[in-house]
Amino acid sequence: MPRTPPFHVWVDLTGRWSAAAPGVLLAWRHSDHRGWEAWVVRVESYSTGRGSEVLVTQAWVPSTLVRPADDRRR
Repeated sequence: MPRTPPFHVWVDLTGRWSAAAPGVLLAWRHSDHRGWEAWVVRVESYSTGRGSEVLVTQAWVPSTLVRPADDRRR
């Protein structure tokens, strides 16, 4: 079984690990169709043209797009 939540993670929805966003992994789930997924809350900054804002989202994402924050491969 994967590590017990909650814990700090990096999330990169592109899978390239060039723009990972900080997040917190809240839960795991597994299905035969999709495999392991992580329920994460992530924070991303974006430019408004006049400054920056922060977007907070939560979603189930494939476990391959999530890494523990203490993983140095980020």
